[in-house]
Amino acid sequence: MPPTAPTSTQRPWWHALTDLVHGRIATTASGLERALSLLVVGIRLGTLLQMAPSLAPGVAVSQRPGLYLASWIAAAAAAVVISVLALVRQGPLGRAVFAADVVLAVVLLLLGGLCVPTDQRIGTWIGFQPGNALGALLSGALVRGLGLWVAGLAVVVVADVAFRWAQASSDNASTVIGNVLTYVVLVSVSRVVTTYMRRVAADGDAARAEAAALARRDEERRAQVALHNGAAIMRLLADPDLDDGVRRAVRQEAEREARRMRSYLLGRRPDLDGDDGDERGLVALVLATTARFSDLPLHAALDLAEGVRVDGAVGAALDHALAALLLNVRDHSGASTVVVHADAEATPDGTRWTVTVHDDGRGFDTDRARWGVGLREVVHAQLTELGVDVEITSRPGHGSTAVLTGAGARVESARAV
Repeated sequence: MPPTAPTSTQRPWWHALTDLVHGRIATTASGLERALSLLVVGIRLGTLLQMAPSLAPGVAVSQRPGLYLASWIAAAAAAVVISVLALVRQGPLGRAVFAADVVLAVVLLLLGGLCVPTDQRIGTWIGFQPGNALGALLSGALVRGLGLWVAGLAVVVVADVAFRWAQASSDNASTVIGNVLTYVVLVSVSRVVTTYMRRVAADGDAARAEAAALARRDEERRAQVALHNGAAIMRLLADPDLDDGVRRAVRQEAEREARRMRSYLLGRRPDLDGDDGDERGLVALVLATTARFSDLPLHAALDLAEGVRVDGAVGAALDHALAALLLNVRDHSGASTVVVHADAEATPDGTRWTVTVHDDGRGFDTDRARWGVGLREVVHAQLTELGVDVEITSRPGHGSTAVLTGAGARVESARAV
């Protein structure tokens, strides 16, 4: 199989060497394949370096020096060609290259029986053919395709036995058997480890892709939370029939939402009132939010939550959620009465507070799959993420009720501010 042409994402092969030296090869599936290509180079060139000192003495003792020299040159050329192909491909060998490599290794083993003296076939690199065949199998252990790999291993083992057969009946029989089994053990372990590494790399790629998708969805949700109320307000301001009193109230809310949008676009958390770590008085927070909707027929009953304080992050999210609920009332419900009620009770773990927003407007279908961005993200998702329970009930023609319940602390000695 010819080397694949580099794609737009591939880097020149020499960069793989510098990346390896500096530890910059990516821990991805593609990075693993680049590392495996360097492993192939190391195996084949390492084998060639071990073969090099044997050339002259091998030619000297061979019964067929010309055949020995030609065999040695063929093995050396194969090592160089395989190394170059691995570097250019930036990955392990293709199946056709592996098959050709194994065929050559088998031919050299069989020819070794004609040109390598019997006493030089074990324990010396003059009989280089088994080492060359092992290098071919280790390189092929990285090739995808189990059937071809098993067939290559079987053929090489048979050829190796034929190469060493003349010594199998002597005192070296156990050594012959051990050397043959080396093929099976080393190559099988290489195959298992390579397969495992590819699984790990693939799982890592999948995890990174999932994390990127989650981050993208989270950013989309943050954008929806940051921009929803502002979009609703701009839609109201565009209404030419909007009452002047309502328009003034809407403009004040628009200034607030503009600051929130600006904070979001600048990469800051779009909370307007204080640091997330500052506790805030629940009653004061609800009063401040409802005051921005003075155009609504709104009644607030908050005395039962007097003294309750909530975490700054919860307070900011609660303010935003209450604004979204009241924007819905203003924009969609046509309510004649809106009641905001706050309550609190002591529990073994502290204080449990509840804020309820009820209107007698036209109501809606509460199937969550059909909720708009305001209810789904600004109210439900934003608050539940901070540990605040959200329950919304409504029926067409019967108004709607939102119950928000969370944990806080109660200070009895002073009014929460």
